[in-house]
Amino acid sequence: MKEFMVLLAIFLLSTYIGYQWAEKNSGQAEVFIEQIFKSVSFVKGLPHVLIFVVIFINNAVKSFISMIMGLAFGVVPILFVVMNGFIIGAVSAVVSKKVGLLKVLLMLIPHGILEIPAVLIACSCGLKLGVAVLNRVRGRSVNIKLEIKRSVEVYLRYVVPMLLVAAFIETYVTPLISQI
Repeated sequence: MKEFMVLLAIFLLSTYIGYQWAEKNSGQAEVFIEQIFKSVSFVKGLPHVLIFVVIFINNAVKSFISMIMGLAFGVVPILFVVMNGFIIGAVSAVVSKKVGLLKVLLMLIPHGILEIPAVLIACSCGLKLGVAVLNRVRGRSVNIKLEIKRSVEVYLRYVVPMLLVAAFIETYVTPLISQI
């Protein structure tokens, strides 16, 4: 639980930093966001069911990899959370100038209320794995295999279902909200 709270604080701070950076560097931020949107533009032409699958698989794979890469002393999960927070903050700043902050929040919150905690849970498991490896390096008795097993169980029991529902909401609900 403490790993989750630490990563939540890091996420919120990096979101704030991303938002502030985009506010102060609007030209650079618009180019940055445009590149992000271009990289996912292939999804627009797909049928909704494939969009759902792409979103779910993308989030599930990245969360899992980030969790397992926590074995590298917990660095990757922290960087993953920082990067995602920064991008969400920057995108929110740029898009809110065009459609307003309220609409951005309405488009983010329905799926983000599940997706963000799911990613933070996966990354928390990764951070816990990193601490276990660090403790092992320090000579403490730690069962790394057991920690990996526990992390995978949490991932399958909580993260996957949350990401599944979040992908459904992002595919079918968010587009309706964006038309308001």
